[in-house]
Amino acid sequence: MPVPIIYITIALLIVAALPLPVEINEILRIVVSGTFAWGAYKNFMQKKLLLPLVYSLFVILFNPINEIVLQRELWIGINLMAATLLLITKKHIAE
Repeated sequence: MPVPIIYITIALLIVAALPLPVEINEILRIVVSGTFAWGAYKNFMQKKLLLPLVYSLFVILFNPINEIVLQRELWIGINLMAATLLLITKKHIAE
């Protein structure tokens, strides 16, 4: 995955902490789940174990089809953790 897409995903996760319309949340779920799904796939192919499992957990959390409903404050924390994880591990999914 190109590095600019990873940075866009990180930016979306950080902006999601602001009070924004619900439509932004739908776009966020699609982009974030796609980024983490790609990261999980790439790391599974490299025979890594822990990182693909963590990425898969975030794919499940941000799944746009079967949405998980949590309180807004909890989502803010999850978004910031996901942004931090992507920032720290971007070299593992970047091409």
